[in-house]
Amino acid sequence: MHLDNQPNISKKEQFNMIANHIHIPSDRLKLINKGKRYTKENWQDLSLISNMTFLSIGEQNEDETDINTKDIECIMQQMKVDRNTAIKTLKHCPNVIDAILYLGNK
Repeated sequence: MHLDNQPNISKKEQFNMIANHIHIPSDRLKLINKGKRYTKENWQDLSLISNMTFLSIGEQNEDETDINTKDIECIMQQMKVDRNTAIKTLKHCPNVIDAILYLGNK
């Protein structure tokens, strides 16, 4: 992914583009370059140059295909879990009530 030749993109947009490209939520993404850790909060401190290499750390987004968005949001709200946990649970237990009971017994 090349960002150094796109000066009109804000630092926040750059970070979000990277997060979307590697399918990791931007609030959980950590990028490491030359021993320094960059997150959404300190990304603006970095000056991008050509051919920079980063190590990315974070849990990838789960595939939401064939899962109702309202079901995901319901489980997130009711059980106070993150989106990935809700999606994984709905894949395991497609019924919302069963998914909530499954998480409650975990």
